[in-house]
Amino acid sequence: MFTDVQLLQIKNAAMRALHVPGNYRGGILEMALAVDYHIDGGQLRTQCGQIAGALKRTDEIFRNVRLNLIKWVSDDEIIKEVSSLAALQLGRGFEDYEPERGHDGKSLDELLRQLKLFYARSKIIILITDGSYRRVDEEKIREHLQPFLGRKLVVVTSGRVSSGREWM
Repeated sequence: MFTDVQLLQIKNAAMRALHVPGNYRGGILEMALAVDYHIDGGQLRTQCGQIAGALKRTDEIFRNVRLNLIKWVSDDEIIKEVSSLAALQLGRGFEDYEPERGHDGKSLDELLRQLKLFYARSKIIILITDGSYRRVDEEKIREHLQPFLGRKLVVVTSGRVSSGREWM
């Protein structure tokens, strides 16, 4: 569960990513939420619901969002779905969660490759993780974060909020 201060940090980081020059020009906002399935299912539901609620209270932009939900189970299993912030607020979207899933080794390299390949149109990408991943190739990580992914990425690790630029 996030504190009010952490939710404020997430909201501010999302707004910074949104207002990067040339990123968002109006219309329906497309964003992505990547969740690490190594985190407990109940905790994921709560955290995603809190983030969705905080964003919806922030600005009119977040009232109508095309949300891409990415479930990061392992390197071989990255599930991609289209959802909504309202569904996340109600705790929906994680019906397929199983406690034993998400404990396989997974690398940040593969997730960032997938995000760059499939979610380049997303204006904000929020990654919720507990930090239980491998960093196989630092050069590949920097390559995937360039030129735009690093500016759009908001990383929430154990309540700490950082940007993709900090990973570069």
